[in-house]
Amino acid sequence: MKLGEVQSLLMPKETHHLDADKEVAAVVYDSRKATPGALFVAIRGFKTDGHRFIEQAVQCGAVGIVCEALPATLVPECSYFVVPDSRWALAVLAKAFYGNVSDKLTIVGITGTNGKTTTSYLIKSILEANGWKTGLIGTVEYHLGDEILEAERTTPEAVELHQFFDKMVHAGCTHCVMEVSSHSLALQRTVGIRFQVAVFTNLSRDHLDFHGTMENYFRAKKRLFDSLDKDAIAITNADDAYSKRIVADCPAPVMTYGLCSNGAVAHSEPNAVTVSAKVLRYELGSTSVVLNVQGELHTHSFEMIGRFNLYNILAAYSAGLALGIEHHRIIQGISKCKGVRGRMEQVWSSDQRCAVIDYAHSPDALENVLRTLREVLPQGGRLIVLFGCGGDRDRGKRPEMGRIAEQLADVLILTSDNPRSEDPEKILDDIESGLQHTKPTYRITNRQDAIEYGISLLRQGDVLLVAGKGHETYQEMGGVRYPFDDRAVVEAIFQKEGKRGRSF
Repeated sequence: MKLGEVQSLLMPKETHHLDADKEVAAVVYDSRKATPGALFVAIRGFKTDGHRFIEQAVQCGAVGIVCEALPATLVPECSYFVVPDSRWALAVLAKAFYGNVSDKLTIVGITGTNGKTTTSYLIKSILEANGWKTGLIGTVEYHLGDEILEAERTTPEAVELHQFFDKMVHAGCTHCVMEVSSHSLALQRTVGIRFQVAVFTNLSRDHLDFHGTMENYFRAKKRLFDSLDKDAIAITNADDAYSKRIVADCPAPVMTYGLCSNGAVAHSEPNAVTVSAKVLRYELGSTSVVLNVQGELHTHSFEMIGRFNLYNILAAYSAGLALGIEHHRIIQGISKCKGVRGRMEQVWSSDQRCAVIDYAHSPDALENVLRTLREVLPQGGRLIVLFGCGGDRDRGKRPEMGRIAEQLADVLILTSDNPRSEDPEKILDDIESGLQHTKPTYRITNRQDAIEYGISLLRQGDVLLVAGKGHETYQEMGGVRYPFDDRAVVEAIFQKEGKRGRSF
């Protein structure tokens, strides 16, 4: 890519010292990564402003600067492009720099508050059951063909995103499944990506520290559907209150999925392709249902348990249909997907005491998991919940999560999640303000100690839910990430007691 192409792509408000034939060796938004030949895009961040580091980028050899405001001094050897929105520009430039490689992939995007990760793994498994090598971008991991990286954020910044698409294509991938976070949509990281299928799972309170209001949160999610081409397909959870609004004015045709007692999907649009299910039985190891696909009934049993996981299965099934995959291939793919790390992971002691590790960190997610475990809890068993709330995030959800936990569990253990820069005790104060103290409640700030105490309470037939961190392998306190893995801690305690942990 040459600087003349940058000019054509961005159509900037101002251009200074343009050297149209000069090659761009890299597109960067971190001045520390600027190297000779780099094009530096100055982003106004939440902690610092990239415009402060334009001079540093130039000193490192940047041949071009994209910015919203010019620096005081312009270096003649460097080209400057002034644009209204640097984040939009970064996404456009990242796609072009990597040769529009994302257009070579069939991309399925999933957005919503809960269920994105599990749904993405289910869809990936369905695609691979149909013989398509598939990449994955999401909260837990990035699958770039045969290379797997631990995820730093759900949806990476645009430069990394297109770099990952490039790696997928070179590794032989034809498809990609990606979680599309509200942050990435609001910050325009996905601008220019052509999604062939977009899936909406649900919307409930989360990330209001970033979005401010539920309406802003919703509008960020809606951007995914507004951006679809008319030859794409939008898939929406018809049972969610935001279902109709999320696809309002969507250029693409709409499919719906949902649950209802008579096998028809509530709130479905006229003539929409619908997938629904009627639950036959919930058990700790499986869920048995009757699928209704446009009037065709199919009975199946799935290993993933609970109502909310059934919604994930229906979303994935719908995505498979949207891509033209036959029913038996879809079911084969779902059956091969054994779940996701940190999502309803069951860990058992040798004497059949059960702990469940889950990422639930919002009110709706915690309620879904607790209701699911309540449905499958053995008769006479107690449901013990251990959770906290993250620091430097939406404080308003803390008492609400306390209220939900007290309503649905038998015993509560309040502990630290990722307190970050906040005082852990004050976070627990916020949670406790939502309690009526009608259930046994223990406040143990140290998470390791809290898990040990929770396990000490377990009897056969009980279930301990360890919620909030799921797949995470760290605990963030005071700006430092310390190694901490809920599952590893649970297994170690079981072993320390002289019992061998196992899971399925």
